[in-house]
Amino acid sequence: MKRLSFLCFALVLGVAACGPTPRQKQPELADLYERAPRGPLPGGVRPTGYDIDLTIDPSKARFGGTVTIDVEFDQPADGFWLHGQGLEIRSLRVSGGLLSDEKATWRDVLNSGVAWINFPRRVNPGSVRVAIDYTAPFDANLAGLFKVEEQGESYALAKSESIQARRFMPGFDEPKFKAPFDTTLTVRVDDLAIANTPVEREEILEDEGLKRITFKQTRPLPTYLLSFAVGPFDEVDGPPLAPNAVRDVSIPLTGYTRAGKGNEISYALMMTEPMIAFFERELGVPYPYEKLDIIAAPQWLSGATELAAAITYRESRILYGPSSGPAARRALLNIHSHEIAHMWFGDLVTPPWWDDLWLKEAFSSWATGIVLSDLEPDGGYELDSVADSVDAMSLDSLASARAVREPITLNEDIRNAYDSITYDKGLAVIAMVDSYFGAETFRPALGRYIERFEDGVADSPDFFEIIAQETNEPDLTTAFRSFVEQSGLPVIDTRLQCREDQTPEVSLSQSRYQPLGSPIEESRRWTVPFCMIAASGETRERVCTMMSDQQTTLSFDGFETCPDWIMPNAAGAGYWRFTLPEAQWALLAVNFASLEPGEAMVAIDSARASFQAGGLSLPTLMAITNAGALHAERQVVEEAVRTYSDLYRAASGDEAARTGIAAEITRVFRPRLAAIGDSELERDQIIASRLEAFLARSGNDEELRSEFARAANAYVGLPVRGEVRPLTSDDFSTALAIGLQEGGEPFLEAMIVSLSEIDDPTFEQSVAYAIGQNNDPALLPVILDLSMSGKLGTRETYSVMYGQMRQTETQVGAWRWLQSNYPEFVTRIPGQRPRSTPRMAAELCTPAAISELDALFEEYGDLAPGYERALAEARESIQLCIALEAERGDEVRRYFAGLAPSETAPASSN
Repeated sequence: MKRLSFLCFALVLGVAACGPTPRQKQPELADLYERAPRGPLPGGVRPTGYDIDLTIDPSKARFGGTVTIDVEFDQPADGFWLHGQGLEIRSLRVSGGLLSDEKATWRDVLNSGVAWINFPRRVNPGSVRVAIDYTAPFDANLAGLFKVEEQGESYALAKSESIQARRFMPGFDEPKFKAPFDTTLTVRVDDLAIANTPVEREEILEDEGLKRITFKQTRPLPTYLLSFAVGPFDEVDGPPLAPNAVRDVSIPLTGYTRAGKGNEISYALMMTEPMIAFFERELGVPYPYEKLDIIAAPQWLSGATELAAAITYRESRILYGPSSGPAARRALLNIHSHEIAHMWFGDLVTPPWWDDLWLKEAFSSWATGIVLSDLEPDGGYELDSVADSVDAMSLDSLASARAVREPITLNEDIRNAYDSITYDKGLAVIAMVDSYFGAETFRPALGRYIERFEDGVADSPDFFEIIAQETNEPDLTTAFRSFVEQSGLPVIDTRLQCREDQTPEVSLSQSRYQPLGSPIEESRRWTVPFCMIAASGETRERVCTMMSDQQTTLSFDGFETCPDWIMPNAAGAGYWRFTLPEAQWALLAVNFASLEPGEAMVAIDSARASFQAGGLSLPTLMAITNAGALHAERQVVEEAVRTYSDLYRAASGDEAARTGIAAEITRVFRPRLAAIGDSELERDQIIASRLEAFLARSGNDEELRSEFARAANAYVGLPVRGEVRPLTSDDFSTALAIGLQEGGEPFLEAMIVSLSEIDDPTFEQSVAYAIGQNNDPALLPVILDLSMSGKLGTRETYSVMYGQMRQTETQVGAWRWLQSNYPEFVTRIPGQRPRSTPRMAAELCTPAAISELDALFEEYGDLAPGYERALAEARESIQLCIALEAERGDEVRRYFAGLAPSETAPASSN
């Protein structure tokens, strides 16, 4: 009898175990807040597929629908973490395991968009389907799914990267969570709808004025690559991407612009197939998607975003119209090739987290120069890459600079990885390795890396492992990691040693570059793939070594006597700066015409950096710089311009010095401009445009200022007598800025009116820049009111304030206003911009400014999540300015005061 009772009891327990589990309590919000992930989501939970069904009408204030996610669990779970920000959840149902279409609970936990879904009962390992019905407002600041109005039409676009998808849909908003998406959009009958895949079917909803569009399922994608674009777009068929030796199918190519702009996307469409074919040939991997759309967005926060198979651009960056100049054409090719490279680097193979952002951004930046050099061999695109490298060195000179690959632990810090270190230093390191080891060694390995991880994710260790296996070059990986995994840049002290009857040698010593006033203390060592040049007469010898020690010596076996000059960065391909004894610098200046263009660029940069570190004398720096001003290549001339621009800041505080530097700018660069004449070469036309802008702005060239002002007046509809110079998009910013500086408030009013009359996206962008260049303190209040009024747009509000903080005459007033109005200001700028606002103060140059900056963000830091890095960089920039001014400011002013015309020069300079 007892045994029978026991069996009955056991049977009851067994049945209970197979039945519904008890309902769980709702967790306390305080407990969820403590447990919530501030960075990556916990492991053991992943999406395996999404079904998105949304209704998007850009004429409305809100959108909504249902997102269904198939979620896989490795362990029993009470619920799971995911992302969603600003979503109004109407219902949440779960099915799978022991749950059968039951109600679950959504809890918003962190302001960064981390949420918790609580199951009604605990689930076992396996899959669960979660259906979330919700609505949300269209974003007002160009993030997430936002709406814009342009020329009376309404458009909606999704800006998903980097963590903006959570603003318009619930999901696992991290790059490692790649899954296929099934998408259905219900839109107005007259609107077009664009997504990542081709349309599978379309159904008109009778009597509703709507249509329901179902798209084909995507390949596995992360949420940051999702694309939705809805509105009355012009649709332009481009030439299909023809089959080739790597790909055996044709790919449809389509351009989309806002209404009336369709003809201006033709050039980008025409240039697309050669770029695609290049990457397919070089990587041996076919273009991975079923179509390719090129979308010109009426407004877009960044220049472009590599949304998979539906690349979206700010229209001013991709449209090429009647007013477009030669610099605009090159800029279009640069950004277009960068985004196309992303179809492999980032889209097909994705970094699992944002600390490996360089694997997509640096490689796409590097690939830009490679593909364009192939398409236009005489275009000098490799020099653009050297210029980008020099740009990165400026930021990398700070003690607060981040490494290319640096841990990111907080959602709020993710966007800080989108900087010159990731893009330009990453590019420079890749180019350095490619140059040292040879394209035939490095590039084939990239294709194997793509093949190995396609449709998946790969981090830096994965990349280094594959590259090491494929190249069988251990030093390649060591050098790569040396530059990628630590911040800062090496400066290589180079000293030529020539002894009688002995082979000439050069002693090399590496250390971390450190400008005057830098808080850098630690010493660092890199594995440097070092190459340099020694030359005598027509003899030019390249000598290389893998420099892993702090000091080493190189021999010039090809020389029996001492070389005439040495250049410690062959072809300018290395990511380092160098120093030389003053006499060697002087020899380099004398022989400057013998340098290759890349060498000339890095020579100017290293000379400028040596001066800023307290080493090189100012006269020798100017000898190097002025030699660069004579160079045929635009990028070298622009490096010379940069030196004068840097020195202008110190000189502008003294009337005689300011007059002297303006006179010297005219003396050096006017003949260079005159030498170009009426050249029809694109290179010369771009140099001419840049020099005219520099001469008019910093050289205060009255003739050029008058020409630009008259042209600007005519363009915005103000009366002008006589003929005026024609303006292209390359001239808009300069002409409008000078027009405002010369014409004041009447010109400002006319320029604002012209915005509604001139339908040109580059002109619109230039207007915001020009307003930011106002140099009249009396006009500052009018400009600030205008920028905050919403008439110019959120991106333009930021641009105007940024510009006014960099004008000497308006800087103090703009800074005072920003301190008093910061809370309101951050609500009027794009959602990704508040974290960068400390950088607005980076050109202040007083100890008081540091204290004021600290106080501002101590009070309002919560309004700018992730501001800490920008604050550190801005504080350090101010400190370096103070130190440089204290150490060399008087030297700069004396030097240029001595060059002032005699009627303005002080007696002591005669």
